[in-house]
Amino acid sequence: MGSKAAGILGKVRFLYFSPREYIVLFGSPTGTQCFSGRYKRVQIHNFLMAGQIDQEKRSAQAPGFSRGTSDEMLPMTLRPGEHTCLDKGHARGLTIHPGPWHIEYGRGAVVTTLPFAMVDTLFLSLEVESVRLSTIEFSKLATRRFRR
Repeated sequence: MGSKAAGILGKVRFLYFSPREYIVLFGSPTGTQCFSGRYKRVQIHNFLMAGQIDQEKRSAQAPGFSRGTSDEMLPMTLRPGEHTCLDKGHARGLTIHPGPWHIEYGRGAVVTTLPFAMVDTLFLSLEVESVRLSTIEFSKLATRRFRR
């Protein structure tokens, strides 16, 4: 189904969902610059299968890092077969080149990620149908998981 989150236009497919974990397949036909989002209760791992994603993350060595006041950013390039992790409470700037596909694995209170994933699609793109389809897919996976 279509998705637009943090300015990223793409296709997303839920592969697994539970209250503490999720796995999605995500691809984007277009390139863009965007913001990763900041999740206080979820750690997110990305495994790039195709394409290229350039990231900027805050340097752990920079002065003031413990208080989050450092302006020093470290560029990183993610290529197919590589993995990156967005720790709880952290954020990154991203440059997504056309055509990337990645598997995203999130661990933590995954329900807290849903507003970030759907607000852009609903309120900026006014794409109610995509939000409806995402909600149905999410509900099916959640129901299936809770029945076990």
